[in-house]
Amino acid sequence: MKSRKLKCLPNVLTFCNMAIGILVICTMIHCESLFRIKLACFMIYLAVIIDMLDGFLARHLNAASEMGKQLDSFADFITFGVAPIAIFLSVLDSVPWYMMLILALYPLAGGFRLARYNLQGHCIFFTGLPITAAGFILTTTLLINTYAYKEFTVKFIVFYCFLTLLLSLMMICRFRVNRILKVKGSCDLKSNINGISEAKNWN
Repeated sequence: MKSRKLKCLPNVLTFCNMAIGILVICTMIHCESLFRIKLACFMIYLAVIIDMLDGFLARHLNAASEMGKQLDSFADFITFGVAPIAIFLSVLDSVPWYMMLILALYPLAGGFRLARYNLQGHCIFFTGLPITAAGFILTTTLLINTYAYKEFTVKFIVFYCFLTLLLSLMMICRFRVNRILKVKGSCDLKSNINGISEAKNWN
């Protein structure tokens, strides 16, 4: 009975991750304070930790499931694909159509990246930049600017849009990134050997 309850823990953490993303988006509606921006950024940091922890527990408790995998992708899309963009947009008075188009590419690329990951199976590497890493980078950029300036300068807005576009491209690219936490099993021996070889070349 205890073991069964423990195996539910990864999915509980996944729902916590998803809830954080939803709360961040709701918090940033009509945002007018730097405190809310900082709070939203730290909430995403907490979600990064939870995202790593739920995957680790799922493998450690042998509780990985197709349902958990799909839920994790939905949670990551909301928290790391939509929330960082919502924080940025909440501060702007108006958003030109071309800027909105650039920013929209980020969650679209993140959704594509997650769908491809779900079809990939369990491997010792990721294909393309993980959306969690991309969301962490965008959040850190926002947080640093919040401490450095009291408002978004034109230079920062341009830089953030460029960074968003760059991260979008990195998520859909096919370069391989080694996992921080290794998983049991793999795609196939040849793929793993190639993944290790390419990862070493990147280091």
